Amino acid sequence: MEEQSLYERLGGAYAISAVVDRFSDQLVEKGTTEEQNSNIKDWNENEAAARLPGLKFLRTLWLCAIAGGPFEYTGLPLDDAHSDLRLSSSDFDQVAAVLADTLDHFNVPPREKEEVLGAFEAHKPEVTAGSRSRT
Repeated sequence: MEEQSLYERLGGAYAISAVVDRFSDQLVEKGTTEEQNSNIKDWNENEAAARLPGLKFLRTLWLCAIAGGPFEYTGLPLDDAHSDLRLSSSDFDQVAAVLADTLDHFNVPPREKEEVLGAFEAHKPEVTAGSRSRT
C-alpha cells in the first residue's frame, strides 16, 4: 500500500487553505517583521487590504503543489515575488515561527508539521534573495 502524500495527510486543499488563511491574517495582524523591515510595514498598511486575498490563493496553491497535491503553482518565482520586500534571514525565521504557531493551532501532527516547515525552509534562499541583491 502506497503512503499518502503530504497533501493528503494534511487534509487536502480545504484544510491547507484554512491554514494559509489564518497564517496570512496573523502575519498582517501581528505586524510580523514590521519593526525591522519597513517594506513589510508599508505593504501591510498600503497593499494588504487589496492584495491579501490573491496572496492567500497563491500561497494555498504553492503549498498544495509542494505537498504533492494535484495543483501547479503559477505565481511568480519566489525570488521575484519577494524581492521588493527585501526579507532578511531573521524576517524569514519570524514568518516561519508564525507558520509553526498556525500549524499548532490546527493541531497538525508533528510529522506533517516538520515536513511543511522543512519545505518552507528549503525556499529560504529564494525568499531572502532580495535582501542580498541590493545594497
